[in-house]
Amino acid sequence: MVKVSGMVVEKWTRRPVSGVRVSVGHYVGLTDAMGRFNIEAPAGNYQISIAKGGFHPANVSLNLVGARNIGTISIESQVRAL
Repeated sequence: MVKVSGMVVEKWTRRPVSGVRVSVGHYVGLTDAMGRFNIEAPAGNYQISIAKGGFHPANVSLNLVGARNIGTISIESQVRAL
């Protein structure tokens, strides 16, 4: 198993988003209060899915061969304040 880590923030405010579902294949985790996640999955090629109600989903392609921090992923709210 290989560790995948990163952070999810709101695209415009750059604030961390908690409770985001991060899927690496069949392996799933949630972001913490600081928007961080850590998931363990077998090495391989993955389409990482990032989803939370009220936000547009995001996907990241990843070839996972060793522990990897994929950095910061931005997701956009479906409703923006004027």
